[in-house]
Amino acid sequence: MTHLTVAEAFAGTIAMLLLLVQLSLFRSVVISEFIRVYAIQAWLVGAICLGVGITESAWDLMVLALLTVVFKGMLLPRYMQSLARGISARVELPARINVLLSLLIAGALIGISILTSVQLPLHQGAFLPRADLATALSMVFVGFLVAILRPNALAQVVAFLTLEDGLFFGTVTLAPGLPFVIGILLLIDVLVAVVVFAVLVRALVGSQAAASVAVFEKLKG
Repeated sequence: MTHLTVAEAFAGTIAMLLLLVQLSLFRSVVISEFIRVYAIQAWLVGAICLGVGITESAWDLMVLALLTVVFKGMLLPRYMQSLARGISARVELPARINVLLSLLIAGALIGISILTSVQLPLHQGAFLPRADLATALSMVFVGFLVAILRPNALAQVVAFLTLEDGLFFGTVTLAPGLPFVIGILLLIDVLVAVVVFAVLVRALVGSQAAASVAVFEKLKG
């Protein structure tokens, strides 16, 4: 019988919660729900970052965890919620791919991620590298799937932000010794996404339109 260490149990729990939260995107029907899901993910990623920082005695990861919770888990979601109030942000679901089928496809992608990570020659560490890699890959794949299956400009931006959470989770748990600047660069990527979010909202408000990507078809050359 295999006994899990505290670090392994903590990392495994966070990984499971991240996947469940990511899958909840498929049942969200308004952009505010997408933003709340992103905020929850940010808190979970901040928790694992803090856990790794304490275990590795890395003050830079502890600071990064604080920045993640404050910026990505609190300030950023509030700002996005305030931006989205001026438009109709209901997320329309595709007629041919309902929630159940979306979850089945996402489950298949998660299975592929697990099978892929098991085959990689990773050394077992304190934070379950194979499980963490599978979670990171799953969040990336599911994030892309949400962006494809939800034809809503704002929902797609949030989907890509959750995808970035997966990359951040994988970076922190698989390579905790990476320089502090790597985490800061990931936060800068989030800032770029927020700028795109703000530009989209302003364009939609100016045209008094919904957030469907069909609005932007007229921009094609």
